Amino acid sequence: MEDADLILRRRRDNGKVAQRNFRTRQAEKASELKQNYEQLKRIVETIVLAHGEHDQAKLNDAIAQAGQATGLEVVERCALSTSPKASIVVAKRPGLVHGSAVAASAQPTTRDIYRESFYQPRSGRFSPRLGYGIWLEPERFLKILDPPLDILPYVGAGKYTVAGRIAWASLDYGYACLQEAMIARATNTIPKDDWIASLPPESAARRAFDRSLRHSKPLHDVAYMMDLVEARIEFREQGYMRGNTRGGDEVSRQVMQGSVAHDLRARRVRMDQWWTALDIEAHLQAVMGVDDFSALQIALCSQEADQAQMFMPLARSLGHNGVCFGDGPRWHAPSVKALVSAWLDQISVLGVW
Repeated sequence: MEDADLILRRRRDNGKVAQRNFRTRQAEKASELKQNYEQLKRIVETIVLAHGEHDQAKLNDAIAQAGQATGLEVVERCALSTSPKASIVVAKRPGLVHGSAVAASAQPTTRDIYRESFYQPRSGRFSPRLGYGIWLEPERFLKILDPPLDILPYVGAGKYTVAGRIAWASLDYGYACLQEAMIARATNTIPKDDWIASLPPESAARRAFDRSLRHSKPLHDVAYMMDLVEARIEFREQGYMRGNTRGGDEVSRQVMQGSVAHDLRARRVRMDQWWTALDIEAHLQAVMGVDDFSALQIALCSQEADQAQMFMPLARSLGHNGVCFGDGPRWHAPSVKALVSAWLDQISVLGVW
């Protein structure tokens, strides 16, 4: 038992280190993107203003800076001249895209006249400053591609298995109840941190809170639980989670899970009596027999509509009775056995299995 605990602790520590390193790389990349953006914005702004001021020397310098920033070699002709005939040639460096010649024409064309009128210095909302109307938030586009540990067995093909369908039925139901809880809190005058008082006694949200979250204080932050479930549903649907949400922070979730586990140990809760979806799957296999269970599993993984419809009453019943332990939903073993037995009796009577 000690070896198993040591292995589990080591895995958690490795997971924390990996997540910490991943977030560090994300932050560094976001910082680099933001710095590059700010640099390019300043250069382009300088070019626009220099053109509007008809300052050829300043324009040449700005274009040279732009060339350096983008990896293009800029060769100036008559660099010290302020004559409109001065020109700049952008040459290609090895391995880079072809440059193009930018030359000032002695005789203005219709296009030149249009450009000059458009780029005249302005103020207010039509100012050529690039800061106006441009928004950048690099962190918004960062994605976490590795699934959280608590849903790892239930993503990809795993979401169609017996265990996967049970786990997601519970998370989907929990998400609906948490949404109701958030709405209830937003529409009453009860203090925002008093979740129990803010939920109507007979509401589905209150029943779900009492059954799934109330048993351990670290789970009482309903807004955080909402973020966690929402992030997991996002991963199921999109194949990634946004990196700038609380629900995507795996280290914080593991810290919460540890707090719940400590609380349960202090109250001497027998964890062997609380089954995960994988434990329920193993129990169902033991009750049905290997052959019948394998046929059911194959049918569900193949997404056969008839078999999925036959299995949904059990998945839905279990989904409405899941209890959160910080590492996903769990179910009290005696209740699971009763629900599985009732479901098997039902499909036997109906002759569908």
